[in-house]
Amino acid sequence: MTPIFTPVSKLTGRNMSNQYRLHLHPNGYYYHRAKVPADIRHLYGKEIEQRSLRTRDYWDAVRRLSAVIVEVNDAFARFRTEHAGELAAFDRAIPCCATEQPVRIDVKRHAADFAKSIDAEEFVRRTAAFEHAAQNPRAFLDNLNLAACCQAPIHSLDDCEQDTLSVLREEHRLHIEVRIAAVTSARAAGDFRRWTAAVDERVPKIDMTQRAALVRAMIEAELKALAAWQDEPELMRHPSPLARTDRRVAAAVLVDAAEHSPRPLSGLPLMSVISEECFMTVGKEKNWSAKTDAARHNQIRQFLDICGDKSLSHYTQDDIRYLKATLFALPPQSHGKKEFKGLSKHQIAEKARERKIPGLSAESVRQVMTAANIVFGWARAEYDHTLLNIVQPMIPTPSSSGSKRGRREAFSVEELQRLFESPVFTGVESVGAWLKAGNVRMSDTGRFWVPLMALYSGARLMEAVQLLRRDVDCEDGIWFIDINDGPGAEAGKSVKNEASVRRVPVHPELVRLGFLDFVQTVEKDARLFPDIAIGSAAQRHRYASKLFSKLLVSADVKGPKKVWHSLRHSFEQACRDSGVDSAIMDQLQGHIQKGMRGVYGDGYKLPALYDGIKAIRYDGLNLSHIHPSEPEHGGRGIGATGRD
Repeated sequence: MTPIFTPVSKLTGRNMSNQYRLHLHPNGYYYHRAKVPADIRHLYGKEIEQRSLRTRDYWDAVRRLSAVIVEVNDAFARFRTEHAGELAAFDRAIPCCATEQPVRIDVKRHAADFAKSIDAEEFVRRTAAFEHAAQNPRAFLDNLNLAACCQAPIHSLDDCEQDTLSVLREEHRLHIEVRIAAVTSARAAGDFRRWTAAVDERVPKIDMTQRAALVRAMIEAELKALAAWQDEPELMRHPSPLARTDRRVAAAVLVDAAEHSPRPLSGLPLMSVISEECFMTVGKEKNWSAKTDAARHNQIRQFLDICGDKSLSHYTQDDIRYLKATLFALPPQSHGKKEFKGLSKHQIAEKARERKIPGLSAESVRQVMTAANIVFGWARAEYDHTLLNIVQPMIPTPSSSGSKRGRREAFSVEELQRLFESPVFTGVESVGAWLKAGNVRMSDTGRFWVPLMALYSGARLMEAVQLLRRDVDCEDGIWFIDINDGPGAEAGKSVKNEASVRRVPVHPELVRLGFLDFVQTVEKDARLFPDIAIGSAAQRHRYASKLFSKLLVSADVKGPKKVWHSLRHSFEQACRDSGVDSAIMDQLQGHIQKGMRGVYGDGYKLPALYDGIKAIRYDGLNLSHIHPSEPEHGGRGIGATGRD
């Protein structure tokens, strides 16, 4: 018997690879392709933005497309914001004669492109609905209580599949009716905000006459595209059960038209849409760093990959339970492993269970679910106070992943000795072969100084890596390191939080090792450690983390709880062992001050901080092998002040 459930592309007569912004590459992978907007193209550096959907699977590509479209559009918007000055300067540089004439546009072409995007949205929505129903037709009908409503019982799977097709057809028809009604209502009321925003995105510099013409053309194109979806062939062999039941039953599963209407008609927008608005708002309120923002977007993408993109009001506890179980089964970094190439998250989880491969930690699962929790909580406050947050109660508790103290451990003195006796501190084969012993000194590189700075200042990895020459200065005879978020030479500097902006006196041991002599060799506005690359805003630590992870491995001090951050734990333990006041210790490390002392006053001054820093010692640690043979500070440095 010919199967009832055939691919949606065949039912609709549409070719998946020809859909708007979707491209099947010769390598077999699906890609998202979008033309870079004209107003930023000259600075963006390319005309087409192409991103891999990381799958060769037809259905997987459909499911991932909508989220990537939102991501790319957001990237274009961020580019406009980040390069606003350059874009404005370019506009001013255009000769007057070039700007006096209004820009002529092809209204029909732009309207046709807009219609393609509407067509793609409907295609993705129907595909997702079909895929969900096809997984278990009987359960799909049972959830709608349709089986009980039918006059004749369902005797076979064939009957069940036929009824499911009928339900889907009626659902899609009702959805189109609602969407067409929303468009015509907005047009009648003169609410053109959604279309004018689309015009501004595509052709931002046109006169009012052409803007009005294009808006009208886009509305007509949208109505025509939606109407085309109503002209479907008859797919039923027998009358639909909906003919014998209340049509409102099908409307219960209707994906609401909130994202297509200036104001939601019912329910809530899709998760992919509302999460963007949520993170934009919450990120500004909490001053998220680019790294945090990128992490939250990545976590929501994982949520969408597993649970699908639905209106928030349509997710159930079963969805969240499935999310949690799948995440716990997913191996870490599975997307980059060849054995899992082209597989969906569900398929990867199943394969990992079969092979008994360990899955994500409770903390990793917690982070993904927390991102969804943020969206649900925000939507409840901003959109619908009756929305039930079904994510929050199911998030793994912090205790299930161990205490924070259990995640990292300080290095022992023996481990520190091994670390600082590795070739980078005693002599390497060459700058390229810096992990092999030799006669080449590395004392003019960040690979040499950053570990020592972390040990004697408590600085975080990127706080040290991003330092400029001018960030090392002297005041009243005290040399200090100024950790700040001012503009950098090659990339903007950033810090973890407000408390991270601080001045840390240079430890006497760093002076004896020649740190200040090294600083004097660097040009004033240059980076101190240009040999350590800084990544993009979302992954600034990428290169430094890999670099120093190799150092720890080569020194045989790397372990499950022994990582680079362990140097900060070592610094804190040394502060305690040396009797440094806890408040001074917090300020040196850039920790937020506890209680009211974080509210009153401006913190400790340099003399008090220097008294604390010079008291820090590591009993049993011998660094005499890396001391300069004859240190000459030439009056520079703390040693020359008589303070130590």
